[in-house]
Amino acid sequence: LNYPHGTAARSPSSSSSSEAHAQTAIVGLRLYHSQAYCLSSISIAASSRLLTFLHRPSASRHFFPRFSNFCLFYRGRDCYREVFCTNIKIAPNKMMTEAVPDAHSVTAMIQGAPECASCCTQYDFTPSPLPSPFPPATNRIISKNHPGPCENHLVSRLGECHFRNHHGHAENDSVCANRHPDDIAVATWNVAAVNNNPFEYWVTHPDPAYNALMEGVQNVIDHPEAHDIQVHEVLTDSMVEQLMNDLQRQKAPGIAEVKQLWQDDFRNRKIVSGFLKDNTIGKKRLASMPDRITNTINCVGGKTLKRPTVINYYEKDMGDRESWWSQWREFIFNTEVEVYSSGGNHAPKLVYSLLEPILHKKYPALSVEEERISLPLQVLCLAIFDAIQLHILNTVAPDSWQRIRRSLADALLINKDRQVASVLLSTYGSYEIVFVQEAAGAFVHGEPGNLLEEHYIPLLPSVMDGKRDQNSLILVKKDVFLASAAQNITDEVLQVHKKATESTPGAVLYPGDLAAYCIDATNGRKFLLASFHGDTNGLATVPIVRALHEVASTKYPERILIIGLDANTYKVHNDQYQGVSEFQGFLDENGLISCWGPTPNPYSPTTCNARTFLQPQLNKAVRRDDRITKADKNLKDWIVFSLSQLECRCAHKDNTGSASYIEDMVFPTMNFPSDHAIVAATVSVKKGQA
Repeated sequence: LNYPHGTAARSPSSSSSSEAHAQTAIVGLRLYHSQAYCLSSISIAASSRLLTFLHRPSASRHFFPRFSNFCLFYRGRDCYREVFCTNIKIAPNKMMTEAVPDAHSVTAMIQGAPECASCCTQYDFTPSPLPSPFPPATNRIISKNHPGPCENHLVSRLGECHFRNHHGHAENDSVCANRHPDDIAVATWNVAAVNNNPFEYWVTHPDPAYNALMEGVQNVIDHPEAHDIQVHEVLTDSMVEQLMNDLQRQKAPGIAEVKQLWQDDFRNRKIVSGFLKDNTIGKKRLASMPDRITNTINCVGGKTLKRPTVINYYEKDMGDRESWWSQWREFIFNTEVEVYSSGGNHAPKLVYSLLEPILHKKYPALSVEEERISLPLQVLCLAIFDAIQLHILNTVAPDSWQRIRRSLADALLINKDRQVASVLLSTYGSYEIVFVQEAAGAFVHGEPGNLLEEHYIPLLPSVMDGKRDQNSLILVKKDVFLASAAQNITDEVLQVHKKATESTPGAVLYPGDLAAYCIDATNGRKFLLASFHGDTNGLATVPIVRALHEVASTKYPERILIIGLDANTYKVHNDQYQGVSEFQGFLDENGLISCWGPTPNPYSPTTCNARTFLQPQLNKAVRRDDRITKADKNLKDWIVFSLSQLECRCAHKDNTGSASYIEDMVFPTMNFPSDHAIVAATVSVKKGQA
């Protein structure tokens, strides 16, 4: 498809007029989702023949299996430009043919106000609508002269846009020369550092053994009768005795009570109906919390340690229970790690020492007494959980599960941080501000962080979370902001939050959830930036945003406030979950607005993920056939700012890493390693602002 320069342009149907317009000829054809490109200087007539060929079912089937949408790019006066439009056609109900006219004739065909022709320098020939499951590229609409998509004409001018190189990625100098100086490109992304389980989410896998494995596990859970043995048959009494001795050496509180719980309760439970399906264990986080902390530990210096379990990428063989159990105890009680923490204190500590009590205030299903003994109790529950999972996999797929796990880990875990950094540097390399949530310490201090630091100033939380390994941070462009002017005000905000929420249950924060900074730009503008990761139910979101707004308005009123956050907001609001509309109501009351405008759509999600049965929160598991309809599809990610300071010119969400969003697709995918979409916006400083 890569025509030699000028070859196609000399086709018999190409007139001298069209040849004369080679300077505004097509220079790129992008096929969305396949990321295939045709780049050449060819005439419009030749290009139309190419498009006609590509749109044939045979072409899309043989050359581009995921072909769904395409745009033609015309070279404007000062840069290459790209636009995504909805329901815009050259002529009603007609596809492009060889008879497509040259640029002057196309301009004459513009439907709408004649004055648009003088301001438009780009043409979009995207056929629309397209058949399901491929949606039209309606996600990103960027227009200088028209705040929304042009309703009645073909083209929109991009006074500010993003350069695309010939691979479709943004260059580092990715802002047009004529971009308005008041514009700021902002993105936020929860990169979900805790998802170290390659089996956690449903994925599309080319190996049929993957579906056989996952459906086998699902059948054990759905129809456990033949497999529902008692817990002591997978974690024996002698193994538990060894475990209690290990805990005794660590002087864990409540060992006697936990021993009694084993004898009276856990020992005789059925492994599926009595343990895995017990929703209270999930609500109390007795297995999921210690799993989160010990599953995969990112150590100082970039080393990664993994607990011997089937739900991570532990490299050693765990084919039999005895070898697994010795490795498990050695890891928890005899392995020292150095993790990132506040003040640069990286003293070695045992893996067991990373565990901390589970709080009744945070998880009300847990009793006050269970909170007191939660350290040994969660170790016991974690051992039971790991033993059950190993037993199930060795039952349904003894010869294939370790091979399948390895393939998933290669795609989703081992190269995850590098892939995240690649997306940020390529697709969003021109953005001045990038908010990140749930970043691992190794992402910040390892190779990905080093790559990002070539272009960005990293602004870190006051305290890095070395236990859960989830950290919010802010990346600001080095050529736009002054590192010497950065002032960490995270603790200042947290003090205001603490004072306001002392009597409010549920609004619990962890180290690393918030990073807030004052920083100055090279053009003299002053900013207050904050990146925040909300709790699972979103109950801490309003209190934190309120504290940020109070600090900004009372102590730093001269600064432009921008917040990037995973708000964990949901379609429906209640006492346990923060709703989208109710969060918007709070923003309205405080003079704030988001990239989603004054009426955000709760049914336009930034998450669409479905957990499998191979993870510790079985109450959240979804069957394979329901992975779309019962997915966690909620609008959780926001860019918030002051209505009096900024206005949003455009916004988009991205679950592919290439600035496009595919509806009704579960993610992470083999190419997109997070369960949250990227949210990006171009905001403009209002007149009168400093």
